[in-house]
Amino acid sequence: MVRSSSGFHPGSFAVAVFWSYIDGIKLKNMNKKEIKSAINKAAYAFVESMGYEVHDDEGDGTVSFVPHEYTTIDDTITWHRSSHDTCVLNWSSDKTKADADAIDAHMKPIIEQYNNQYQPKRAMA
Repeated sequence: MVRSSSGFHPGSFAVAVFWSYIDGIKLKNMNKKEIKSAINKAAYAFVESMGYEVHDDEGDGTVSFVPHEYTTIDDTITWHRSSHDTCVLNWSSDKTKADADAIDAHMKPIIEQYNNQYQPKRAMA
């Protein structure tokens, strides 16, 4: 229970949470690690909505996006966790290449929005 005599009002926490998150994107006080993690989570959610499964078994800073109708490795899309972009094989199908381009196009404004809000904690000389 929140005491109103201390200056807090019931629901004030909910209002604070609402203003620090808009459309699921935290607006302030995120460090670089939190920003990279949030970008990757947004990519995973978008890819799953496209009908892909996220396979995190590489261990090399990449994640594989595998379609449900997976037949060969040529059908997979690789997501780079630090550079936040996709990669496909040159001989991948046109659908796989188009899906990779759609992921990059969808993620570009999200990446820019997160990266633009970053402010270093210390002043750089």
